[in-house]
Amino acid sequence: MSNPLSREPTVLLTPGPVSVDAAVLDALARPVRPHYGASWAQRYGSVCQSLAEVFGTREDVMLVFGPGTAALEMAMASALAPDDEIIIPDTGRFARRLTAVAKAIGLDVHTIDVALHQPLSRAELQDALERHPGTRAVALVHHETGLGLMNPIEELCRVTRDAGALTIVDAVSSLGGVEVAMDNWGIDICAGVANKCLGAPIGVAPLAVSERAWKAVDDGRAKCAGWYLNLATWREASTTRPLHPHPTTMATSVIEGLSAALDRLLEEGISATFKRHADASARVRSGLRELGFELVVDDSAASPLTTAVYAPAEMNVADYMNWLEQEHGLLIAGAFDELATKAFRVGHMGVASEMSVVERYLAATQAYRER
Repeated sequence: MSNPLSREPTVLLTPGPVSVDAAVLDALARPVRPHYGASWAQRYGSVCQSLAEVFGTREDVMLVFGPGTAALEMAMASALAPDDEIIIPDTGRFARRLTAVAKAIGLDVHTIDVALHQPLSRAELQDALERHPGTRAVALVHHETGLGLMNPIEELCRVTRDAGALTIVDAVSSLGGVEVAMDNWGIDICAGVANKCLGAPIGVAPLAVSERAWKAVDDGRAKCAGWYLNLATWREASTTRPLHPHPTTMATSVIEGLSAALDRLLEEGISATFKRHADASARVRSGLRELGFELVVDDSAASPLTTAVYAPAEMNVADYMNWLEQEHGLLIAGAFDELATKAFRVGHMGVASEMSVVERYLAATQAYRER
């Protein structure tokens, strides 16, 4: 029997987590350092400064120890009080996740039924805000990885700001892969994650908070938040404990990996990084079309970070995915909800955004089709 540890590691072509590059792995292999002290506070601060550049902001950035969903719950729970009205358009599975979180913390959620596999339009959001004039916030998913779909966040944020509501943006699967211009677009709270387009390990969710959002946190009303997932708790730690700039133990090794990933991103250049993701996506989309596949989302709304693909009638998706992993060491993702068993998804994040990996995937898929 062969030893599975002797095989080359599987390359992840999923919408997260991602396979990370050698520099990130080297950073993870360093001895564990304590989550306090002058040296650590300097490292934490430098990572937050680098992330501010990626967020496109001069506002506060903090690193939440947890998944992207933790940062999103923190955002809604810290700025809003029980029974506050919030609009969350149903643009896909992760918008529905936001709705579930919002209801769990006691918010009054208004949804927008968006056409299947289509982005939210400016007019749809305007209509919802007119129907619900008491809305305090709108929560929007930038990139729906279940579909490989991008929502027009810039114009949607303008609509929300004009209505006087806060904008909370789920950029969990877009931060570092496409433009996020928090200050210019008027985003009030923006949540990301390390283990997707930033090309870093699992464990940390960056969160950027505007001055307008802080005013909502401090407006004197009792909020939905408890202690840990509370922006006020994290701000207090960062301002009163300079050598321990977060309220609890932090995943220092993960931050080291994130720091290495950010160094690479900023050295390559943010615009060049966006182009790398876009080029990988364009090649996958054109290559799969040449092999006879149909894509789920029209090019006008398609994500450069994830591609959802219909399987031909004769293709068994589970068999195809298993064959790719077992024979070629490539792991892609299945599909959700109405697309389950009918489609698959290819991520263009981390190592999977490198053209050599893209060509390897397309060659393997062609071989599968020709069997």
